[in-house]
Amino acid sequence: MLSYYDAVQLLQKMALSVAPLVETVPLAEGIGRICAQDVHAPIDIQPFDNAAMDGFAVKVHDVEGATEDHPVRLRKCGVVAAGRNTDHVALEAGTCLHVMTGAAIPDGVEAVVQIEDVCVEGDIVRFMRPATAGQHIRRAGEDFMQGDRLLSCGDTITVAHILPLATLGVATVTVFKKPKVLFIPTGTEIVDDLSQSLQHGEIYNSNKFYTVAFLASCGADVVVHDTIRDDVGAFVDALRQIDGQGYDVIVSSGAVSSGSFDFVRDGLEQAGAEVLYHKIKLKPGKPNLLARMPGGGVYFGLPGNPVATAVGLRFFVAEYLKTMRRQNAYEPVYARVVNGFYKKSGLHMILKGRMEYWDDGSITVDILDGQESFKTSPFLNMNCWVHMPEDADTIKSGDVIETFPLNI
Repeated sequence: MLSYYDAVQLLQKMALSVAPLVETVPLAEGIGRICAQDVHAPIDIQPFDNAAMDGFAVKVHDVEGATEDHPVRLRKCGVVAAGRNTDHVALEAGTCLHVMTGAAIPDGVEAVVQIEDVCVEGDIVRFMRPATAGQHIRRAGEDFMQGDRLLSCGDTITVAHILPLATLGVATVTVFKKPKVLFIPTGTEIVDDLSQSLQHGEIYNSNKFYTVAFLASCGADVVVHDTIRDDVGAFVDALRQIDGQGYDVIVSSGAVSSGSFDFVRDGLEQAGAEVLYHKIKLKPGKPNLLARMPGGGVYFGLPGNPVATAVGLRFFVAEYLKTMRRQNAYEPVYARVVNGFYKKSGLHMILKGRMEYWDDGSITVDILDGQESFKTSPFLNMNCWVHMPEDADTIKSGDVIETFPLNI
C-alpha cells in the first residue's frame, strides 16, 4: 500500500505531464474559470491625469494665502467637461478653469479646488482657501501601471476580478478548458431514481448526485454513465467504448476492493489500462485505485461507501484537476482541537469536523461523532476535513492540527 502523501505526489506528477487545452472567452464568461496565462495591465489607470471632483483648476501660487476674510479672485477662462480632449488647452497664470469630475487635467494645472470652497460671481471666482500641489487630481497610473500583473496562471477568476479587468479594457481572458469527467456508478443494489421506493436490499445512488455536484464545483464538465451492475463483462465493454472519447478523467465508485463482486481492477486490466496503485494507507478509502487508460485518460476507482467516495473526490480527484490546470496545491488551515480522538497508527485518517472562527482570531475544530464511512448525517453540520497522519494514534484536546474546507 502507498502512503497517502505518496499517492498524492504520484497523481500530481501525472497531472503535470498533461498538456491542458486552453480557450479564450469573453470577460463576463470567465467567472469561475482558471487562468491559463498571466494577465497584465494593457494601459495605465488612470489613463491620464484627471479631476477627482467638480471644482476649479488652478496654479498653487495663484491662490496662496487665500482665506474667507481675504479671498483671492481669479478669472474663469473656460470649462473642461469629462471626455473632452485637452491636448490644446493650457492654464495661464492668474486664471482658473472650471473642471468636472473625471475631466482631463490641462497643461499648467497644479491643483483642483473643490467647488464648495469657492464663490462664483460670473467670470470671477473667489477662492477662500489655498491649495496644495496635486490636490484633488488623480494621476495617470495611480491605480495600475501598464504591465502590472493582474492575474497569474492558475488563478480562479472571481466576480471581484471583473471590475479592475473591465476598467483596464481587458475584453477576453485565456482560460483552461473545463476538464471533461465521466462518472461511473457501480452496484446491483443501487437505485438511481430518488423518487422510487426502495426494496429490501436496495440503497439510493447518493454517490452519483454528490459526485456530479462536487465535480461541477471544481469547474468540470461532468457526464454520468449508466450504473454498471456487478458484471465485469459489462464493465469491460463500457471501458472499451469510453476510452478514446476524450475524457480527461474517469471516476467510478464501488467495486474496487477485493471482494468476490469487486470487478474494477480486473476489468481495467482486461481493457488494457495500467494500474498505478491499488490501496492506500488511508481511512476511509483504503482500496482507492489509480490507473492510466489506454487512450491516455486517468481513472480513479473510489470505494463505494459514500464518505470514502467524498474523501476520494476531495483529496485525489480534485487535487488532480487542480494540478492539471496549474493551480497550487491546497493549503491546510491550522485549528486547535476541542475534543480528542484516538485511532490505531498505520493509516492516515481523514475525519469529519466542524471549524469555528472566534473574535480573537483563533480557530477551533470539533471532531464530530459518526466517523464511520457509511454515515452521512455529519455532513449536515460539518464544514471541514481533519487530517490525522498515519504515525499518530491520538489527538488531544488543545492540539493544533491540519484541517481542509469541505469543498474547494
